[in-house]
Amino acid sequence: MKKITLKLFVLMFLLGTSFSISQTLNQPANWPNAAWSLSGTYTAGGLLGDPTTTGASFIFDDDAAGNGSSDNIIATSPVIDLTAASGAGETWITVSGNFTYYPLGGDVLAVEVYDADAMTWSQLQVFSGNTTTVADYQNCTISEAYTSSVLDISGFTATQLSGFQYRVSYNDQGGWQYGWCVESPTITSAAPPSCIDPSMLTASNITDTAADLGWTEGGTAMAWDVEIVTNGTPPTGTPTASTAMNPYPATGLTAQTAYDFYVRADCGPGGTSNWVGPFTFTTACAPINAPYTEDFETFTTSTSAFTSQNCWTATNSPSYFWESAPGTDTGSGGTGPDPTITTGNYFYIEASGSAAGNVAELLSPLVDLTPLTAPSLTFNYHMFGGQIGTLDVLVNGTTNVWTLSGQQQASATTPWELAVVDLSAYAGQQITVTFRGTGVGSFEGDISIDNVVFDELPACPTPNALTASNITDATADLGWTENGTATAWDIEIVDITGGGMATGTPTASGVTNPYTATGLTQNNDYCFYVRADCGGGTFSSWAGPFCFTTLETCPTPSALTATNIMETSADLGWTENGAATSWNIELVDVTAGGTATGTPTASGVMTNPYNATGLVGDNSYQFYVQADCGVDGTSAWAGPFSFSTPYVAVPPDCTNGIFLDSGGNSGNYSSNENITYTICPDMAGDAVNVEFTFFSTENNGATACYDGLTIYDGPDNTAPTIDPAGGGTIWCFDRNDTPAAGTGDLQGMTIVSSDPSGCLTFVFTSDGSVVRPGWSANVTCAPLSVESAEARGFLHYVNKSNNSFVVMAQTNINSIEVYNLMGQVIGTANPNDTSGEAYLGAAKNGVYFARVTLENGRTSIVKFAK
Repeated sequence: MKKITLKLFVLMFLLGTSFSISQTLNQPANWPNAAWSLSGTYTAGGLLGDPTTTGASFIFDDDAAGNGSSDNIIATSPVIDLTAASGAGETWITVSGNFTYYPLGGDVLAVEVYDADAMTWSQLQVFSGNTTTVADYQNCTISEAYTSSVLDISGFTATQLSGFQYRVSYNDQGGWQYGWCVESPTITSAAPPSCIDPSMLTASNITDTAADLGWTEGGTAMAWDVEIVTNGTPPTGTPTASTAMNPYPATGLTAQTAYDFYVRADCGPGGTSNWVGPFTFTTACAPINAPYTEDFETFTTSTSAFTSQNCWTATNSPSYFWESAPGTDTGSGGTGPDPTITTGNYFYIEASGSAAGNVAELLSPLVDLTPLTAPSLTFNYHMFGGQIGTLDVLVNGTTNVWTLSGQQQASATTPWELAVVDLSAYAGQQITVTFRGTGVGSFEGDISIDNVVFDELPACPTPNALTASNITDATADLGWTENGTATAWDIEIVDITGGGMATGTPTASGVTNPYTATGLTQNNDYCFYVRADCGGGTFSSWAGPFCFTTLETCPTPSALTATNIMETSADLGWTENGAATSWNIELVDVTAGGTATGTPTASGVMTNPYNATGLVGDNSYQFYVQADCGVDGTSAWAGPFSFSTPYVAVPPDCTNGIFLDSGGNSGNYSSNENITYTICPDMAGDAVNVEFTFFSTENNGATACYDGLTIYDGPDNTAPTIDPAGGGTIWCFDRNDTPAAGTGDLQGMTIVSSDPSGCLTFVFTSDGSVVRPGWSANVTCAPLSVESAEARGFLHYVNKSNNSFVVMAQTNINSIEVYNLMGQVIGTANPNDTSGEAYLGAAKNGVYFARVTLENGRTSIVKFAK
């Protein structure tokens, strides 16, 4: 929540001439001093040094006072009669001492003085921080000396003199701050210097070579000395100008250069004051001779408000400002330009967070148009967005010579437009140009400019601000803004949908503005270009492209839907965007491997929605629709819209061979399910085998489940459970997790019954929220080997001494594989001998299966107990 480091600032005040040793008032506070009083509203725990009782310093720890406390504490001196000092001519009063202060921001530590006539207090000294270490102010270490500003009592009344007091005050302004230590101060009086220093230095009317330098006279001087040096150069003490007036017109300066100036008063017989300064100012740029081009490529780009660079300056609103942007800047959504149409750096107004009426101004350097016969200003602009305001161009900050409001581009990728401004009225002059943006809303209001050029007005200026209006399926009115005096133009129209490209050859010449284009194709994308014909074979450059789309005579349907979805039927709907009353439908069975062909599966459908029948349950489908507009042809196909028919649960058994969750292959299971599936063999002596091909249910981490299967090795939920490796009795494995996790992954596993019934029981439970795709599994039933040892060709037993499954055969044994009830291999061997053993490792006591394959290819499965 807190706290930050504030910069260290040492507060000093230098008087005009040195004080003489005080003859009248030189009074230490002598803390602790019971004559001083302590007041205010503060937390007692923050007061570490009380100057009225025990403290040689006044110390307050606002940090110790705690967050939420509002502390205001004051130590006030007794009454100090200044009458004697005033009578002795010592009318300059100062307070001095040492302090340590760690501010946070907002709190105020000050020395204040009392006006006994007005009965008010005013600040004489406001302290700035000088440490960022808590221990410093708590222990008054690293303290620094201060001398307050001068209190001039030469005009005090007798009451003000005799009733004078001063105090040290602190106000944390209700914030949670750090703290300070003010050591026992001393108040002194001194006679004012014979020549008082000037103050409040200023520089105004700054040009490239001159500036008016001013100041405030502190005494009665009528002449002053001024020294001007380049910024950072130490002053010499030798005046650049002596007995100067106020203000002083400095001339002969160098353009675009920072200077420091100093001033001292010349009091005649009273001598001179100290030098006061420096005051720093920077001269303006020298006028730039036209032709002048600025593409902003050398400007430093930033995401904050532009202030000045390369003789360009800006004034901005806090949330509506000119920004120097790279060509890669994507800007805010819904406004432009897109980086794909930029040519490098450019300027734009960042409008995010702005309000209507906000103004941002970008000011050019002073440009000398004297070299031009018919001067002009050209620039590119981009104004796309739902809240575009107004862009004005002003000459010398006052005369509006160009204005444009509202959105001008159709999209962020629509190319920049070119503006041409006739400046012939300013021929022979030096001018500045201001690009002023005025906002109307928020972030969709960025206005961009680039490639500013002061040059001769083109003999045949290029048109701009292209438009297309009154668009039908076959016609459109094409318009533009003429920037010269042309009365005829050439048009090139390009059918983009038809694969056309601009050639620079007119498709219509000598046209008027606007021009009605005819013979267009419905629902096609077009772009057009225009150039001015200025006569005598003189043409402007081509402007454009400006792109538009003709209307459809047979609009494509939209907003496709599928409702009332049953196992074998569904109502397919759409929104008709024209006047069609007949439609074509193509229905694709995705589960069956179907793909769209563009050939209707139902033509001349007269109803919307259309009832599709003959569907297959638990299948995924897509459908497309096309309007049939009769003589106006057919629309484009709309779609696909995807839907799935519901799964009708089939009890899992060895006959149908499938085991699916309640959502089937194409859907998720449901919330709040508690379903028991019991799968028993079709024939006595067989055992159920369930091979999971997919499994994903919601987990609760790696060791618990929100949704999952409990597996019982028997015909009901009283049988022993087959438990997952992750703990508990419920199997879950969530494939929506990254990485997937759960108590156990059934996918790829085969669960085999070891119960005499041959049955397996699965209980699925789900909670009330998230659902997953569930599972799919294949169910088979196979008999365990009931052959005699002689028929099988081998004997077997468990060797408990070394924990192995031993086989002894009449012929060589190719392989031995031992499985647990979940189908997991726990031991293997390839003896290639008449005897062999597969080691069971850490397998616990229980029921297992072994698959034994002899060299004659005979394979038998036996069940055994360990």
